[in-house]
Amino acid sequence: MAELGYSEEYQTYLDSLTKETLLKILENAYTEVFVTDADDRYVYTNPACMRHYGLTPEQMKNMNLQSELRPERWKISLSGRVKKSKKVIIAENKYYAMEQNVVTISVPILDEDGNVEMIVSTTQDPINSYDFSIKNEVKTIVSEEEDSGEIIGSSKAIKRCLSILQKVSKTDINVLILGESGTGKSFLSKYVHTNSLRRDKPFISINCSAIPETLLESELFGYVPHAFTGASNKGKEGLIKIANGGTLFLDEIGELSLPMQVKILDVIENKRFIPVGSTTPEHADIRIITATNKDLYQLVQDNKFREDLYWRLNSIKTTLPPLRERPEDIISLANYFLNVFNEKYKTNKYFSKKVPPLLCGYHWPGNIRQLRNLVERLVILSDGKVIEDYDFQRFTSEEESGSKRVVNSDYESVMEEAERKLVENSYLFYKSSRKMAEALNISQSKAYRLIRKYVYDEKED
Repeated sequence: MAELGYSEEYQTYLDSLTKETLLKILENAYTEVFVTDADDRYVYTNPACMRHYGLTPEQMKNMNLQSELRPERWKISLSGRVKKSKKVIIAENKYYAMEQNVVTISVPILDEDGNVEMIVSTTQDPINSYDFSIKNEVKTIVSEEEDSGEIIGSSKAIKRCLSILQKVSKTDINVLILGESGTGKSFLSKYVHTNSLRRDKPFISINCSAIPETLLESELFGYVPHAFTGASNKGKEGLIKIANGGTLFLDEIGELSLPMQVKILDVIENKRFIPVGSTTPEHADIRIITATNKDLYQLVQDNKFREDLYWRLNSIKTTLPPLRERPEDIISLANYFLNVFNEKYKTNKYFSKKVPPLLCGYHWPGNIRQLRNLVERLVILSDGKVIEDYDFQRFTSEEESGSKRVVNSDYESVMEEAERKLVENSYLFYKSSRKMAEALNISQSKAYRLIRKYVYDEKED
């Protein structure tokens, strides 16, 4: 025990704490705690390890840190550094198997001769990955529904997209975000606002396809008292006025009718709007961000979208890639959602080692929205603590069955294609014929032959 100079009274209190009490504290700590001995053998790990590694404490028991975890899973090995320096080391590290960045603080425990007896490490997610309930003891930063984690990822595609938005966020230039449904366009619009000079002003979002055209005008521009039958005798402020000084996000902008496009163009060009039933223009100091999953330029060619409005919206354009084009982000997103729903439903589930390759190989037609929904369904409906590969396959096959796909291939071709995808995705994830063989429960020689057949010549393990 560290020499802290406790009083006799407090030392007596510590000695009175039961093993059950101390174990309950450790087992329920959100921060991962793991202890290794001088030979890098695990002495203890609490259940928080499942969040970071997808492994239970039982699976990690008796594992050798250097020979079994370090070579293919960790970017930095801290054990040797701690034993050499005999000092506390704090490091941001990366666990490759789960694509997790973590912060680890490793503390050496010395014996009477000054040699390292144990290393006690605590590991947690980087601070910027937390969904804070309170910041500076003032206010809630973001709700669970708002923070869907849709821009989590380290792929080149998402980094390129964020790089553009970071540069333009400090300006008032209009931004057009393109991308398939479910890729996180609305989240990116909020990201731009949060990083802009208007961050302390309102952020107002409206889905142009979700409101009938007859109501959309009054929702956006408001109306004066008795402007139409059924209108309030007090009138109503529109979203543009409510957003004054801040940001207005128009989602699914491609759904606007041509007459409504004219009025939006007037807002952009002249910073003004006219409430329904009025003839007096009102000033509008807003930044406009738009998004669509349609090809706006093609709509212009088809005379369904005004060309002048297109070029005003298209000052800065960025495309949010679909999830299938950034498979390296899938595991990070899946783990994020797993943590969210474990907390929401008071569970402690984790993916088996066979699930990550399946996640990476699936085509995700519904993108991040589909991934989020699937993980929530797995947390609720899977049996036991471990989410297995057959759980994933069962739920994705249920969704696929509704698509009524027509297969124009014979049995052999279909089976060969399934085998090819399984091998490609497994090797992409494990990067080793030995690890892949263990996961698929086949011999390493067979795994090697499959890799040669479907991927490429693998270097000797």
